Amino acid sequence: MADEEEVVDEEPEVAQAGSGDSEAGLSPVEAEKPLAPPKYEVRPRLGHKFQAQNVKAIILSTMKEQLTDRQYRADQAPRWAKMISNTVRQRVQDLDMKRYKILVQTTLLEMKGAGFKCGQRCIWDPETDYYTDELFRNDTIFCHTVVYGVYMY
Repeated sequence: MADEEEVVDEEPEVAQAGSGDSEAGLSPVEAEKPLAPPKYEVRPRLGHKFQAQNVKAIILSTMKEQLTDRQYRADQAPRWAKMISNTVRQRVQDLDMKRYKILVQTTLLEMKGAGFKCGQRCIWDPETDYYTDELFRNDTIFCHTVVYGVYMY
């Protein structure tokens, strides 16, 4: 017991702020700083989810700008489809939906009375990932554009 008491008495004293010991390189024991929040986000925040209504409006306005008063031309259709896809992708990226990978697919067909069916399969997280599509038709052109928003973990 006597040995334990001596050990307790021999503990070094902690220098207090304002004493002359700080000049000798000793500093007071600092309180633990709280941890910084993690740099990753597993789910988008409430206001940062995929904005389907805004994207749908962008798709429709872009297709109208590019295709109104045009007649279908097989030699120009690939260029028009690429232009629509790039414009839609750029405008959707300007919405600043953080951490979303934006994919755009445009199909441009000639209206000849035949039907059109489109199917898609995706493996994704239904809570964060989303898609939206829109159609444009005139007398000779049928255009279908799909925008996928895939959240990057």
